[in-house]
Amino acid sequence: MDLIIRSNNSIELTKDGMHCVIMGDVKDVRDEHIEKLAEWARCLWDYDKITMWKKSDSMSPGYFVRNSEEGKYKVHVLDDDQKADLFAGARKDSPESIEDWEKKELLVYIDWFVE
Repeated sequence: MDLIIRSNNSIELTKDGMHCVIMGDVKDVRDEHIEKLAEWARCLWDYDKITMWKKSDSMSPGYFVRNSEEGKYKVHVLDDDQKADLFAGARKDSPESIEDWEKKELLVYIDWFVE
């Protein structure tokens, strides 16, 4: 079983090198949400097909490449449609929906180191 780390304002899971984070009002976010995020990061979103990686420290929705002391890494910040898939049950394989999720301040992203 993978270690899910919870705090007052975040829930995190690292699986297969993909660091998945949900930040903000996470009171109603369940383990199944972060687990599904980790699954989709590996299976649903094909990051190899994305060609428009922007160099930016922005946390706006999109795909970014950044540098750190530990090396270069990529970040996928989910947009509202992707968050609806995760929190509103918009897909067949979505986890249980969270009531009024769109009224909560939730930032969702995945990051991983690249060579």
